[in-house]
Amino acid sequence: MFTLRFDFRLKPDSPTTMQDLYDTALDMCEWGERNGAMTAMFSEHHTSPDGYLPSPLILAAAAAARTDTLTFNVGALLLLMYDPIKLAEDISVLDHLSGGRIGYTIGLGYRDEEYEMFGVDKAKRGQEIEERILTLRRALAGEQFKWRGRHIHVHPKPLTSGGPIIAYGGGSKAAAERAARLGIMFFPQTTNPTMSDLYDAEATRVGNPTGMTMGPEEGAPTTIFVAEDLDKAWQQYGQYMLHDATEYRKWMGEQNNSASLSHATTITELREEKGPYRIVTPEEAVSLISQYQRLSLQPLCGGIPPEIAWESLNLIEEKVFPLIP
Repeated sequence: MFTLRFDFRLKPDSPTTMQDLYDTALDMCEWGERNGAMTAMFSEHHTSPDGYLPSPLILAAAAAARTDTLTFNVGALLLLMYDPIKLAEDISVLDHLSGGRIGYTIGLGYRDEEYEMFGVDKAKRGQEIEERILTLRRALAGEQFKWRGRHIHVHPKPLTSGGPIIAYGGGSKAAAERAARLGIMFFPQTTNPTMSDLYDAEATRVGNPTGMTMGPEEGAPTTIFVAEDLDKAWQQYGQYMLHDATEYRKWMGEQNNSASLSHATTITELREEKGPYRIVTPEEAVSLISQYQRLSLQPLCGGIPPEIAWESLNLIEEKVFPLIP
């Protein structure tokens, strides 16, 4: 019915603090569990001036400790910024701590600042990430092997047999074919239907299963707030939503194919666009659930003060959920 996503961007002039956002996100995960959330996602980027989350496994561990049944996804997990063996150890411990409730969607990354900060050779990033994915999976499977001259045997083995779910995300032909070659699920960031065709063609070529692509629906908003007074809500949330939209566009470029891309440069444009960032009435929220089977909530988008963020979630609980069969 709904998903939660947190990336912890904090608009520079927001009156809230990073600690407020972290604390509130954990409370919101508890709220999500009580209300039947499909999953909660923690995203990752590095060296972002607005504080974008660099350590999603830490937040996932804290959220898992505060919940019992809610599942989580770390995505995108920027594998090139990690030693894959140490990461395997952390994932294994977290698999036990969470009772097997955390999955991972690996991403290649796209910001030069991140590659530079972690010493990644951009020219070799495709080859490097494929090798690291294979290495990570072998380590999580409990294999004994050598990698780059190192003797590897990760303990403890994960609670989940063979390790937690590892998927791959991206929006390019190379990303679709990489996931297919590796035999893992592919979560494209675009609504382009050719992504599944590219995946299936490459999977067939190498003898892997087909049909493991799951992307966003055309027209589905990716950041939703619910309010009864839309004018007031745009005054409350608009500046934070616009910060999120414009910062992503700076990173990814005007021509990127992400389903969350907005071309808005003002709050008015963001509202009139009726694109990925939307504020809707409870009745409209019910219609969106009927059309797309879920609401994609980013309740702390751009560093929205928690007391304002809760207004939307409380209204969803009071006036949207009771109308869903």
